[in-house]
Amino acid sequence: MQLVGSQGVSSDESDTGLEGHKVYRKISPAWRSPELADFMHSIDSLIISNRRPRVGHRSIRGQEPRRRIPSNLVNEDAVAPPKLPLNCYKDSWLACLRPSERKKLNAQANKRYNFESGRMGKARLHFVRVRVP
Repeated sequence: MQLVGSQGVSSDESDTGLEGHKVYRKISPAWRSPELADFMHSIDSLIISNRRPRVGHRSIRGQEPRRRIPSNLVNEDAVAPPKLPLNCYKDSWLACLRPSERKKLNAQANKRYNFESGRMGKARLHFVRVRVP
């Protein structure tokens, strides 16, 4: 995930909520696959839960994380980080790239990121036999 860096996170758009508190809408980068998005959102949840004080501990110093809500907004101008495993990029976004852009992206086609374990492995093709009547 070091390769993703800050380019992999959602940007924000602020708005004032019903109670006058600022609310931020998540704006997803156009290049990011749904699997990578879910993984990044789970990291957000971990960070928020780790900030909560545990029994016998003081509150964590610093500013509280922003209240960020999901949205359907997409940042088409977001720059994709190169050299990620292929499954980190959205298929429809990849299909729109020119050959020169695809080459510059240098996606790791022979590797897939396992979002459950947090590890990278070689991509494997699975063939299924289908009976045709």
